[in-house]
This record gives sequence, structure tokens and C-alpha cells, in this order.
Amino acid sequence: MPDNTLPLTELKTDGFAMQDAFLSNEACDDLLRQIAAYRVKHELPEVYRESGSRPLHYRVIEGERIAAHFPDLISLYACVNDLVNEAMGETLEPLEDRKVGLNVNVTPAGGAYRWHYDRNEVTAILYLNAVPGGETEIYPNYRLFMEGARYTALQRFADRVMGMPPIRTVFGKLVQVAPEAGLLVAMRGNRCLHSVRPVEGDEDRINVIMSFDRPGAQFDVASELNQYLYAATRVSVDDPNYS
Repeated sequence: MPDNTLPLTELKTDGFAMQDAFLSNEACDDLLRQIAAYRVKHELPEVYRESGSRPLHYRVIEGERIAAHFPDLISLYACVNDLVNEAMGETLEPLEDRKVGLNVNVTPAGGAYRWHYDRNEVTAILYLNAVPGGETEIYPNYRLFMEGARYTALQRFADRVMGMPPIRTVFGKLVQVAPEAGLLVAMRGNRCLHSVRPVEGDEDRINVIMSFDRPGAQFDVASELNQYLYAATRVSVDDPNYS
């Protein structure tokens, strides 16, 4: 269980909150051992999608496998859910799609994660180890979010314009978070533009991704997006969530 459960007080207003030492080094090491043991017996799909100067490149343990093999992560997911609800002042739940709701992302040396917004309202990231590089870069509450029209051409156009580096520099406020064992970061994922810088050195960057949204939330692009994010094979479409 967590060693530190301070409120994520800035999440609702600032779109972003951090909590150091949410898990102890010992607890992180225990989870890393469990993940390493799992990887001995199970090949993780390696996802690679080209995307300009910063592609999507990582391995993943999706939520259905986590439910079968990692009970400790299920308990952590519930605990973080309570903290998120306290901070947001409303009831959010784990995503109904278990594949998506709880993941372990393993980013190899040189791997990165392209600039994007999430499909869901709140995303929490729990870092299990420190590595050189692999910083999470976030522009909190940056998106011109169109409630009820997020999958329209107008939203995609706004996202492309606001995602341009010169525009981000002028209108955004960049937050950079270095991987640190036990650190918990929560953000309003569908409103915060975010990315992962390339991992340096020779050690995998390993973190737990926890996703939350309103009860019964549905996502028009769910099927295509799951194929894009979880399949090791090539796909014929770009990411429909933020392309």
C-alpha cells in the first residue's frame, strides 16, 4: 500500500499535481521484481509508431493481464482513484475497458512517447525507477477543449495548431518531470498536452499508468485507438485520438 497519500490539491484547478514518495523505494523494487518475473514468461508487445521527431515507442502490459497477475497494482489503482476523486470533487471511476484502464509501460533505451492528449478525464502516472532521460513533458490545461465535439475536424485542427512548437513556446507553460522511484503524477489527461522524452542509458523506464473518467464514459475512437496503442503489428491509421 502507499506510503504517502497527501491530497492532490492542485489537480482540479491547475490540471496537474505531484506527490513525492507515494511509494517507498522498497515497494517500488518489489513491483519491479514482479514485473521482471512476468517478463521472463511473457513477451511484451513492442509498439512503434512514427510521429515526427518524437515517435511512439514502448512495450506494454495491458490491464487484463495486470488483473490476472498483479493484485498489488489493482489495490494501488483503487487508492489513487480515491485521491483523484477527493481532488476533483466528483466521482470518477476506472475505465470500463480493463485493457486501457491500468497499464504498465516499459520504455526502452531510445524509446519515447509522442505528444498527445488522453481519451480520459484524469491520468495518473506512478514511476517505479529513475533513469536518465525519459522525462514527462506536460503543458497543463493547455488544450482548447471542445466539450461534446472533441472528435471533430475543428478539434483536430485546434490541436494541430496549438501543438506546433512555436505556439507551445508562446502560449504554454512547460512542466518537465524526471522519472523518480515512487513519484506519483496526476493530470487532466484530455486537457494537458504531454509527451515522454527519449530514454537515455541502457535501462528501461518503467511506470504504471492509471486512467479515470466519469461513470459510463464512452469513447468514439476506442476500437481504433486500442489497436494503435496495444498492437505490435503495423496499422493503417494514425492515432485517432489526437491525429
